[in-house]
Amino acid sequence: MKGLVLKDLYGVRFQIFGGLALLLLPSAMLMLMGGGMAVEDASHPVEISVVIYGIVNYISITLCSSFLVNTLGYDERSGWSKMQRTMPLTSGKIVGAKFAAMGVVLGLLTLLSLVLNVLAALIFSLPIEPMLALPLCMCMVQAIALSPTFTLGYRFGAKSTTAVYLGFMVLCAAAIIWLAFMFFLDYIGTAALRIICCAGLPALTAAVVAVSWVTGKRAVNVDI
Repeated sequence: MKGLVLKDLYGVRFQIFGGLALLLLPSAMLMLMGGGMAVEDASHPVEISVVIYGIVNYISITLCSSFLVNTLGYDERSGWSKMQRTMPLTSGKIVGAKFAAMGVVLGLLTLLSLVLNVLAALIFSLPIEPMLALPLCMCMVQAIALSPTFTLGYRFGAKSTTAVYLGFMVLCAAAIIWLAFMFFLDYIGTAALRIICCAGLPALTAAVVAVSWVTGKRAVNVDI
């Protein structure tokens, strides 16, 4: 299974490194803004500074990890999706490798975003709680979008993955925007938002990943 995970990581390593190099630019620009992002000197509410970093986290985590969707197409075009059926690999290992690669990439991207956010919070006196929560929430949202995409890709073929992934991302983005508006309009309090982010979102992520993994194994078995 380790080889399957490395295969997927090697297949998209240049895209991920290139995306990271590109997306580190806005983070660096925010860090170089100096006092303009500091709470005590800013002419805008602290929420705007946090939202700016949240947008950067969202783009960084989603864009770089979205390249994993392409691995299904690589497997199909190279013939690997058929060749691996002749090897002593169970459907659980085949599907599990995709989820393991997703976990590695999302973990690294989230860790990088957390480091940058903590530095920004310390330098510019931004509230630490949302700066820690944003990357973690974006990571879980991306896992919710990627997991069923892998499963449906095994079921209907790699050609459907891009459209499926974009559809899930639109739904996730709409949910985030709706939640943000509800919070800023005071329809949702801080306590309710903490419950959603710290309990509801992790539970939903775990459920989606588990269901996608089980249905993905069945899709692989049916394909055999």
